[in-house]
Amino acid sequence: MQKPFLTVDGLSKTYGNFIAVSGISLDIGRGEFFSLLGPSGCGKSTLLRMIAGFETPTAGSVLLDGADVTALPPERRPTNMMFQSYALFPHLSVAKNVVFGLVQDRLPKVEIAARLAEVAGKLQLGALLERKPSQLSGGQRQRVALARALVKRPKVLLLDEPLGALDKNLRTETQDELVRLQKELGLTFIIVTHDQHEAMTVSSRIAIMQSGRVLQVGSPEAVYEAPISRYVAKFLGEANIFEVASASSDQGLASVVLSGIEGTFRVRLPSGMSTDGPLWLSVRPERVELVRSGEGVPGVVEDITYTGAQRRYRVRLATGATLDAMKVNSGDDGVQTGDAVIARWADEAAHLLAE
Repeated sequence: MQKPFLTVDGLSKTYGNFIAVSGISLDIGRGEFFSLLGPSGCGKSTLLRMIAGFETPTAGSVLLDGADVTALPPERRPTNMMFQSYALFPHLSVAKNVVFGLVQDRLPKVEIAARLAEVAGKLQLGALLERKPSQLSGGQRQRVALARALVKRPKVLLLDEPLGALDKNLRTETQDELVRLQKELGLTFIIVTHDQHEAMTVSSRIAIMQSGRVLQVGSPEAVYEAPISRYVAKFLGEANIFEVASASSDQGLASVVLSGIEGTFRVRLPSGMSTDGPLWLSVRPERVELVRSGEGVPGVVEDITYTGAQRRYRVRLATGATLDAMKVNSGDDGVQTGDAVIARWADEAAHLLAE
């Protein structure tokens, strides 16, 4: 990454004895679409609010474009925040909602009109400018709230669960729109979400959070394909995770014997990881292949779930353990509940975890 545009350095927030955010440090580049991903109560919204200036850190600092903004109030920071509730004024038209902040800042009317025309064009709001919020759909209100945040031309746009109120189809459309807009504007976007699919769809990088801490930061592909812990592997998608009974290493590879599964499996040994401590093997269901014969792990198909785009299989192994497999739906593959199958995966599909 180039020189950080936004730096969060040792940021913490406590409320009495409760630690909401614990010593988080992050570097975010100019023009990134960065996601803070985690379950409710993990501290992601509190972290976002400290970046925006709505919460005062207990410790740590926020640097933006080389300037320390930790002590600055929200209105003096080159950031703007879009809330999940949208917080539109019901008695004002769309146009007046969008330019409200500019009017408060006492910008010249000519400048206000120019900025309104620019943002209305980018977000296709031209035909809606005279309407009131009550006359808009959920997706239209979302676009108005986004326009109000962008019209002030912030250096960083902060989005707190901005798509939470939208239905699935509209949510998908709006995710695509956000990505398009972010690339077109070249702004730094930081989004808070608990939706793994949303984070994977929009982000250049993701920070996965739990209990006020950041567990892992990386591109969507990096954190999905190489999670650093069982928690990350399970939270970001689905994973078969098996305890390693024994392991030995040889030139960057490990040979492992799993608890509850017959056979020896080969897997890459992550840099710095020892085979001496407790280990687990993670395999994504979509990387598991079910065949009728050959080498692999024998089992019986216990359940099949049809989701339209996919078929999901729960396989009961001879040892009593279970394994999940998934494949893109390409028609009836002939596999039925009760069938004997062999489950197998490529060596590179497995990932070794130390915690």
